[in-house]
Amino acid sequence: MSLLKPAVLFRDFLAVLKNDDDLVEITSEIDPHLEAGAIMRKVYEYKLPVPYFRNLKKKSENPDPENLFDMVGCIAGLRDGAKGDHARVAHHLGLDPNTPMKQIIDYLVECYDKTPIPPQLVEREEAPFSKHELSGDAIDLFSLPAPFLHPEDGGLYIQTYGMFILQTPDKSWTNWSIARAMIYDKNHLTGIVMNPQHIQQVSAKWKEAGYGSKIPYVLAFGVPPAAILASSMPIPDGVSEGDYVGALIGEPLQVVKAKTVDLEVPRDSEMVFEGYLDIEENLVKEGPFGEMHGYVFPGTGHPCPSYTVQHINYRDHAILPVSNPGICTDETHTFIGGLTSASCKQIALQHEILSKIVLDVFTPYESQALWLVLKIDTKVLPTLKLTKKQLADLVKEVFYFSKPARIIHEIVLVGDDIDIFDFKKVIWAYVTRHTPGDDIFLYEDVPSFPLAPFIGMGPRMKTKKGGKAVTVCLFDQQFVDPDFPFVGCYYESYGELCNSIDEKFASLGYK
Repeated sequence: MSLLKPAVLFRDFLAVLKNDDDLVEITSEIDPHLEAGAIMRKVYEYKLPVPYFRNLKKKSENPDPENLFDMVGCIAGLRDGAKGDHARVAHHLGLDPNTPMKQIIDYLVECYDKTPIPPQLVEREEAPFSKHELSGDAIDLFSLPAPFLHPEDGGLYIQTYGMFILQTPDKSWTNWSIARAMIYDKNHLTGIVMNPQHIQQVSAKWKEAGYGSKIPYVLAFGVPPAAILASSMPIPDGVSEGDYVGALIGEPLQVVKAKTVDLEVPRDSEMVFEGYLDIEENLVKEGPFGEMHGYVFPGTGHPCPSYTVQHINYRDHAILPVSNPGICTDETHTFIGGLTSASCKQIALQHEILSKIVLDVFTPYESQALWLVLKIDTKVLPTLKLTKKQLADLVKEVFYFSKPARIIHEIVLVGDDIDIFDFKKVIWAYVTRHTPGDDIFLYEDVPSFPLAPFIGMGPRMKTKKGGKAVTVCLFDQQFVDPDFPFVGCYYESYGELCNSIDEKFASLGYK
C-alpha cells in the first residue's frame, strides 16, 4: 500500500504520476521561451504524459541556477482514457485514478456539506521552502527561467498555476485563488483583478479601510494539489478555501507564517513570493495572454494592478508548476469548467424546483468552458407543467446571476437518455432536438464574461451585458408526456445484446 499523499504533498503527486508512467523527466536543455510551451501544448492535445523539465535554459543572471528552478506542466490535463483519463484530477483529491469526472463532481458536491477543517499552524522552520531566500535588490524576476508560453503573449507568465493568498483586514476571510500574473519589471508582477474574483472582493475591503495601495499578499507555487484545486473552485464569497481543503482531505492542512507579511502559507510549497498589491495607483500594461478559450489577440493588453515582490523563499531544486491554456483540454477546462460543474450542481440541488429535475451538470471541455449542460429528468418534467420558455427563464434566473456560472454563455438542456459526459452524445442532442430560433432563448440583462473572445473583442465589452442563452434540446412532447417514445440509433441502444457481442467480438475477426 502506497504511503504517498498526492493530494497533500506536491512532490508525492509527481511521484504518483511517475509510478503511473504518466510523467516524463526531460533532461535535455529546454528553452522556457516558447519551446516548453509548445511541448506542453502537444502533451495536452495528444493526452501524453506530464512533462517535467529538469534542465531549463538558464540566464547568467540567475542568482541560484541549481535551485531556481525546474518546471512541470499539464498536471491536470487529460491522459489516455484506457488508463483513466481524469487520473490527474483524481490524484489532486487523493481519489482512485480511475475515478470518472461524474464521480469527481459528486465527491466535490458532497464535500460542500462536510464540516470545515481549518488549517493547522506549524513552525516556519518545518517548511522546506524556508531554506533559501532572496530579498530587496537581490530580486530580479527577469533572471528566472519564467516561461513565454504562446506566440504573441505580452510577457513572461510566471504565474499560471500558483496560488494567491489574501486576507480581509479583519481576518474573517482568507482567500486562496488562481489568477494569472506576468512579470512587469525586476520586482513587480501584474495581473487582472476584476469582479467577481475574490481577489477583487478582498482588495475592496482594504481599499475601504484606506489601504488600497498596500494590500499584503502571498503567491505560493507548488502548493498541496488539493489546495490548488480548491483555489480554482467558485467557492461562495466569504468562505476560506483552507477550511474547505481540510474537508476535502479529511485533515487540517499545515501552514506556516510568511516572512514579511501577516499571512499564512501552506508548509509544503515549492516557492513563495511575498509583497503588496496596489489596486489604486501604478496601473501597468498586462497581456495579452493565450487564455482558456484558445486565442491570443496581439496588442490587446489592459492597465492592471501591480504586485510588488519584496521577498522570495524557495526549497532545494524548486519546481514551478505551469498551465499553458489553449484549445481543450487543459487545466482551465478540467478545473475551471469541471469545478464550475460541481458548484452549479450544488446550486441545482438546493433549488426547490430544479432539484426535482436536474440529474447531472457538466461543462463540456469541447465548449472551452462556455457551455453548461443540464441533464433533465423527463419523467418528472411533465409534472411541473412548465413551457419551454418558463423552464429556460427559470434556469437563467438561477444560474446566470450566480458567481459559478459567470463564465458560461450558453446553458444547454438535454434529456435523461443523454450521457452529458460524452460530447458526441451532447452535440447529437443539440443539433437534432432544438429548432434554431424557436428553442434558443436569449438574455440581455445578465452579466457577460469579458474573457470570452466574442465579448472581449466585440461591442458588448463596453457594457459587459448579455450575449447569453438557454437552449432547450428537449422535444415538445417531453414537456407533457413522461413516456414519449423514441429510440436513438447508436450501439448502446441495443441493450443487453451489446454484452454478448462484446464477449465474442474478437472471435469475429476484430482486434
